[in-house]
Amino acid sequence: MDNTIITIFVVVAAVAIVVQMGVLLALYKALRQTSERMEGIAGRLEQQATPVLTTAAAILADAKPKLAEITSNLAETSASVRTHVTHVGEATSEIVERARMKAVRLDELVSSAAHKVEATSEMLQDKVFSPLRRVRSIVTALNVGLSFFKSHRPPRKNSAGEVEDEEMFI
Repeated sequence: MDNTIITIFVVVAAVAIVVQMGVLLALYKALRQTSERMEGIAGRLEQQATPVLTTAAAILADAKPKLAEITSNLAETSASVRTHVTHVGEATSEIVERARMKAVRLDELVSSAAHKVEATSEMLQDKVFSPLRRVRSIVTALNVGLSFFKSHRPPRKNSAGEVEDEEMFI
């Protein structure tokens, strides 16, 4: 009985080994087919990608100095713009300050002119118009007085004894 158990065990082990060998052989074949497919795909990919990669490398090689030049030009332009903006800011500040000073001077000039006009007006009132009013008053008084004397004077007679009509000749 011990022999039969051992024999059964050996037969079962042999069958298991054969089955295992079959499974390993199937795995090997599947792996080989997959590997061949992957090599085919890799070959096609390499054939298709090589021109694209070559073109991309050429473009990058061509663009690299241009990008370096663009970058340096951009840096120079940026520095130049900053300098110009600084100068424009300074000029603007100076113009604004000058305009403010001119406005202050203009305000002082206008105020001074207004004060001078006012002083001149007062002086004209005191020195010219007041004496003119007095002279006018005197002339008016003289006219009124002469008119009064003329109206109360007896009419003159000429050599023929007629009354002269002076009012017509005035």
